[in-house]
Amino acid sequence: MIFGLLLAATCGLCWGIFLAPVRVIKAWKWENIWLVWSFFATVVGPWSVAFWSVPHLLQVDQEVGARMLLLTAFLGGVSGTAGFLYSYSVPVIGLGLATSLNAGASMAMSLLPLGVLHHETLLHRSGGFTVLGVLLAVIGTSFCGNAGRRREQATIERNHASQSVEKNRVFWKCVLLTLASGAIGTGMNIALAFPNPIFTVAHKYGSGDFGATCAFLAPYLAGAFIGNAIYAGRLIGKNKTFQHFFAKGSLLCLFLSIFMAVVFLFGEYSYAGAVSLLGSFGAVITWGLSVAAMILTSSLWDVSQGEWSGRAARQMALGVGVLLVAVVTLGLAQYFYRIDG
Repeated sequence: MIFGLLLAATCGLCWGIFLAPVRVIKAWKWENIWLVWSFFATVVGPWSVAFWSVPHLLQVDQEVGARMLLLTAFLGGVSGTAGFLYSYSVPVIGLGLATSLNAGASMAMSLLPLGVLHHETLLHRSGGFTVLGVLLAVIGTSFCGNAGRRREQATIERNHASQSVEKNRVFWKCVLLTLASGAIGTGMNIALAFPNPIFTVAHKYGSGDFGATCAFLAPYLAGAFIGNAIYAGRLIGKNKTFQHFFAKGSLLCLFLSIFMAVVFLFGEYSYAGAVSLLGSFGAVITWGLSVAAMILTSSLWDVSQGEWSGRAARQMALGVGVLLVAVVTLGLAQYFYRIDG
């Protein structure tokens, strides 16, 4: 159990920090970065891991059938839109705030597997601690969001009035996009919590739980690539930024984009490993723990960059403190689930 919870926290750390290089990549625009990141994070990486970890992967996919693989890819494509919505907002509202809002929306969705698959636990200690942990996480996220509003208001007051209205409009647009990305982005958590034919067939051919998860994630994340690539490609055409791929400093940009993909995937498979160890009930726990760790990591990063001060910083610290309590509560929920079960 402890190792599973550590993997969930590792996932949150990776997801909370993988976008940090975006602000230091100067030679490329956002769309250049995101197109390269998407290719390595959702196509090259997942299929490489799947071929390495899944015995007889081609036979598994053949028996699963094209219809199920395409359906899995479609679900991944829908969920994958969360990625570019989230990344688009980070440069505007900051990594810490974007992560907090994204996590708040996803926390609420994380209760779906609990309500459907383990509704009987709601009457036991494990279910009670799970609901309490998620509610604490949502409360902590709301504190973080309010802190971000205070920080943005302070920034606006320092600007000229003619610039304030436009900047305020863009800020709230990004807030809404980030909340939407959090709700959409829980698709992987929900998909891993519920039974899936890909898992059954992969187990039949000798895969363990982790390998079966990798067999699922390969087509799922490939579907996510389609939407991300279309959107990034559209922006490249609109903004005429294709030539940025050949600008001075592009080699460093390529390296950092691939590094971002590696960090993201390390978090992805840490999460998959946590769910494999903790089971479908663990999908509720690990998601809450992962996003709480993600908020903590990204918030500390923002603090290190000098983006928080005064009252906004104190409220952000309060929000992070509540999130840490939520992490402990979710850990207790998993503990009591093992005892009650």
